[in-house]
Amino acid sequence: MNKHRLMFYAALLLVFSATAQNAVSTDTLSKGGAWARMEVENGDTTFVMSLWPVKIASRRTFKDLDEQRMYYRYVRAARKVYPYALEAIELYRDIQEETADMSKGKRRRFIRREHHELKEDFKDQMKNLSKTEGKVLIKMIERQLDKSFYSIIKETRGGATATYWQTAGRFWGYDLKEGYQAGAEPLLDDALLDYDFGEAIYRY
Repeated sequence: MNKHRLMFYAALLLVFSATAQNAVSTDTLSKGGAWARMEVENGDTTFVMSLWPVKIASRRTFKDLDEQRMYYRYVRAARKVYPYALEAIELYRDIQEETADMSKGKRRRFIRREHHELKEDFKDQMKNLSKTEGKVLIKMIERQLDKSFYSIIKETRGGATATYWQTAGRFWGYDLKEGYQAGAEPLLDDALLDYDFGEAIYRY
């Protein structure tokens, strides 16, 4: 039995074993942040659960063979770099949390150490990324953090380093200050739709 089904049955058990109370609310959280809520009011029990978004689309048509090839190039790239994006986003958020109360110097030393460890862990994989894979990785991170890659580098490594990589990026056709802009590349937008980062999307 998978963990999502197990969580669902556990939440149902809570519902059926509940005693009638007025205005009682119980939340059950999964590791990824999804939640299930049981509410009992005046003897009536309501079960509310967050739902993950599901992509439903008709079969894609392409205007020509070049567009089709580009789309599937993005899809393959996204599949390859997704684990790296997850790691980078988690590391960025951990750094933000852990350095929130640090002095500027202590924060710089902490980030330098984290950067060195990350470089050792991923340098071989990063070296072997194609230009398209590198672009998709950057856009995936920018899309999730809602920040340009330039601002992320500046925030974590300083303005001089950000400027250096902006200059290097322009040589390879990247503008790191541009950020992710939905609609700028519809094929890329569609290729990234299937990827989430462990956050439940719900409306209640």
